[in-house]
Amino acid sequence: MSEIETIESEEQLVARAQRALSSCNWEIGECASQWTSRHAKGRGDADFGALIGLSGDQIFQRRRVWETFADVYKNYPNLKWSHFYVVINWDDAAECLAWANEMEATVAEMKAWRRAQHGDDLSEPAVEEDDLIASPEYLSAAVGMVQDPSQFERISRENYDEDAPFATASERVETALSAARGSTNSDYAPFGKGARGPAPGEGKADRSELSPEQVVKKACSVLERTVASLTPEVLEGFSELPIVLQQRLLDAVENLQARTAGLA
Repeated sequence: MSEIETIESEEQLVARAQRALSSCNWEIGECASQWTSRHAKGRGDADFGALIGLSGDQIFQRRRVWETFADVYKNYPNLKWSHFYVVINWDDAAECLAWANEMEATVAEMKAWRRAQHGDDLSEPAVEEDDLIASPEYLSAAVGMVQDPSQFERISRENYDEDAPFATASERVETALSAARGSTNSDYAPFGKGARGPAPGEGKADRSELSPEQVVKKACSVLERTVASLTPEVLEGFSELPIVLQQRLLDAVENLQARTAGLA
């Protein structure tokens, strides 16, 4: 009897491809870091990139993410490589990653949450160029071939959630300097682990130690995201969901009402 072929849905295929790409980015970063410390002999990211068919920028991006988060990224199982790439220059990276991991948030949602924590008006454009992102450099299947970024259209950061590297104009200036820095010092590590903040299990305060303000902020973020996701289409299809899931939502709403009854 022949085996029945399992046909994956579009969502399953995309999710599997994203996991593969994320794993690929981490592995390339690890290899680049080890090559730099052990075998570079005055060479830099551009030289290693030439050996495997990637640009110096692509190597630099992956190497610096690896060198910053290698020992903690597995503590965030719900996040992709792109989450870590985005937060690498943030002074509140640990807090943002922890929230995104807990909420299983996309990169765009994590960025919006961070803006909200800083008191930004989310109805206004971000100070940085959040409406457009520089064209990402995709990995090519052919060794030595990297697609010209000019071939890609600018896309909305809100709709972009691929696990591929991207950079603002200022970041590209930074990465353009990486080859020169790497060629003069093979031990160069641009972003130390101390800059990222504590990861889960590294002395971060647990929930019981959060202040009332912190707890309320977290609750507001969760509730606001939930309300926004309960669109008319979702509510219309509620009756078709499994009874257990329906009851779970109703119980959660009832418990929230009971817990907050004395606040008004």
